[in-house]
Amino acid sequence: MTDLKEDEAKPKADEAKPKAIEGEVVDSEEADETESGDKRMSLFEHLAELRQRMRNAAIAFLVSMIVAFIYNKRLYEVLTRPVRKAIKHANQEVRFVITEPGEAFWVYFKLSIVAGLIFSAPLIFWELWKFVAPGLYKKEKKVALAVVGATAFCFVGGAVFGYFFLVEPSIYFLVTIADMGVPMPDSAASGVDPGTVIEPMLRMEAVGNFTSMMLLGCGVAFELPVVISVLGALGMVSAKSLWKFNKYSLVLSALLGGILTPGGDVVSQMLLAGPIFGLYNVSIIIVWALERGRKKQEAAMDAEYGPEPFER
Repeated sequence: MTDLKEDEAKPKADEAKPKAIEGEVVDSEEADETESGDKRMSLFEHLAELRQRMRNAAIAFLVSMIVAFIYNKRLYEVLTRPVRKAIKHANQEVRFVITEPGEAFWVYFKLSIVAGLIFSAPLIFWELWKFVAPGLYKKEKKVALAVVGATAFCFVGGAVFGYFFLVEPSIYFLVTIADMGVPMPDSAASGVDPGTVIEPMLRMEAVGNFTSMMLLGCGVAFELPVVISVLGALGMVSAKSLWKFNKYSLVLSALLGGILTPGGDVVSQMLLAGPIFGLYNVSIIIVWALERGRKKQEAAMDAEYGPEPFER
């Protein structure tokens, strides 16, 4: 009887082994899948996908750059519109000169590159996001989208602020301060010295570079809330410490405004220092809100699971 029982038990054990092996295979297959349901890719598959994403991004950039180069004169007119308005307001003739044969071409070419990057930025980001997103958790995706969205919004907001409120008064101040004298029609007959006459003769490349650097500096300055908010979310700064530093932030805002503005004049420096100081105080409020939300979340977890062992 015992021999019969042992013979009956062996087939049952043999039947159980494949099931266990099948279970292990299923578990390994589930482990090879990411949270989004996509299977894990090998190194060569990742490289192939990266090449495809980079190719699509490059095509989008080249097409945007070519279109921008076709409308290069129109883009240059839009870029330098605040400069021309400031020169007209200063009762001067609007005239840009070139000092080298290829200056106009290189100005249009560089402008086309910048415009191509701006126009193709959404498609480039989309291709980058499709490559990175499968390896992120849902919470990480939300944080990444929030940071990228806030960064783009603040940069565009800073560039728009510089275009409408900074370039024109800065150029007007720099042009009018050079007007040291006005020629008098009867100065030779009366024997009166008319003084030194300075006429603005702005180079095409210098005007484009000045406006571009002004917009870039304003865009970088407006990233201050994003940087401070990320540091606050990581616990590296607190709202209390930022508020204590507030009395020094006005001086640092003026210093930062002088660094980020290309003209070096006091007008553009002070016009940019005001928004920087305001954005610093907005950052304090954002960090305070993040700390408040973190404390509420910790209190809810303590109420549900109890305090941590070291807190008991």
